[in-house]
Amino acid sequence: MSSDELNLTEGVWCVVANIKREHPFGEGGIETKSGTKQFRGGTKVYIGGCYAGTCGGVTCIGLHRKSRRFITCIVSVTHLENFRTKVAYHPKVVRRLKDDERCWFKTMEDAERWASAFPEWQEIWKRAKKPDTDEQSQGL
Repeated sequence: MSSDELNLTEGVWCVVANIKREHPFGEGGIETKSGTKQFRGGTKVYIGGCYAGTCGGVTCIGLHRKSRRFITCIVSVTHLENFRTKVAYHPKVVRRLKDDERCWFKTMEDAERWASAFPEWQEIWKRAKKPDTDEQSQGL
C-alpha cells in the first residue's frame, strides 16, 4: 500500500448534515420542493468548509441526485438539517475533503464549533427572509 493510499484510509473530521426533505419555495413560500437541484431530500452530505463572510453557503460532498456519484458543490445552509460531527472514512469523500482548498476543518474541535454555528446561521437567514411585520402594519 502506498503512502497516498494510507492517507486516504485515515479519517477526516467534518460536519455531516442531511438535505431537508421539503423546504418552502416560491413567492411567499406557498410551494414546497424536495431536496435541492443537486441532492435528493434526506441525502447525507459531508461539510468541509463554508463561506464564513456571508453565513449562507457551505461546501458539501454527497451523492448526486441522478448520477449517484459523489459531487462537491456549495449548498445554502437553509437547505440543511441535523448537523453533527463525524469522521469521514469513505475514500472518495476523504480525497475530496483533502484536495479542496475550501474544505478546512482539521480537528474535532473545529468541526464541533462549526456544527453548532450552522443552526445560528439558519436563524439569521430566516429572519432576513421574513418581511418586517411592523412596517407592513404601519403601511410604510
